[in-house]
Amino acid sequence: MKKIIYRISILLITSVFLLVAYLSTIGVETDKFNDQIKNRIKNVNQNLEIELKKIKLIFDPFNFEINAKTFGPKLILQNSVIELETIESFISLKSIINKEFSISNLDISTKSVEIKKVISFFRGITRNPKLLILENFIKEGFLIADIKLEFDKNGNVKNNYNIKGFIKNTKINFLKKHKVDKINFIFNISQKETNIDKIQLSYNKLELFFEKILIKHNEKDFLVN
Repeated sequence: MKKIIYRISILLITSVFLLVAYLSTIGVETDKFNDQIKNRIKNVNQNLEIELKKIKLIFDPFNFEINAKTFGPKLILQNSVIELETIESFISLKSIINKEFSISNLDISTKSVEIKKVISFFRGITRNPKLLILENFIKEGFLIADIKLEFDKNGNVKNNYNIKGFIKNTKINFLKKHKVDKINFIFNISQKETNIDKIQLSYNKLELFFEKILIKHNEKDFLVN
């Protein structure tokens, strides 16, 4: 009898170990979370749609959470499309076991996207006429960004968002006499401040470099260091 119990215990432990190893390395694919992600995106803007493929779930045994990740999604606003690299979320194992799981955070990574296309896309979301002026000034350039969003219990975006990335090979023409090109910099944006680092640009063929610019936000204006 002891041998049978011992063998069953070894079999169960081995099975659990293999299952955890499988889920933490290979994972499983599902479309179970697609509707939740779509609803979270809708909470950002009702006109915003997202095209999703199946989501891959990877178990993190150290933090007891599930990493839900999808590759190649697309944000759609009317006829404008922004291609993304990945969207992922971290979901606690406890909430899944209790059947109370919901996506409370999204990490969004973009592909290399034309800046004019990004500005046009956000102009469609915000209806801000200032973005149209900016879009006309920018002639070329690319952007890559990582966006972190958290949602409250009602699904609304919290104010602790973070956006970081870099701008590459951007060109701006304010007037014929003022040409700014070869613009490259790293940025990090939160609700309270914007950090811009390693700024390189050419102004009327004069090469310029700035180590850092810090912009602090408040309700009425900006403080620039």
